[in-house]
Amino acid sequence: MSIILDNVSYIYGEGSGFVKEALKNINLVIDKNEFIGLIGHTGSGKSTLTQILNGLLKATSGTVYYNGQDIYDKNFSMKTLRSKVGLVFQYPEAPIKISL
Repeated sequence: MSIILDNVSYIYGEGSGFVKEALKNINLVIDKNEFIGLIGHTGSGKSTLTQILNGLLKATSGTVYYNGQDIYDKNFSMKTLRSKVGLVFQYPEAPIKISL
């Protein structure tokens, strides 16, 4: 099992006057049984990246692979991904906007 991000970018507000590039051309490989930590300043894209890894956000460009499968393929099971890629929210009581 591995997760691969291939040139993943994410833009908030695309097509509006309030564009914010959160991620730009991210390449990352997380192998089976590997744990990672994300560290960065507020607004650096940590939460955006984490939500993309779990399929809660769809990358503006690039591809995310789970076990060699593109998670954006229409036949891919997000349930399978989310049963293996877990998230722990810092403030679980806070509402989260999900856009796919």
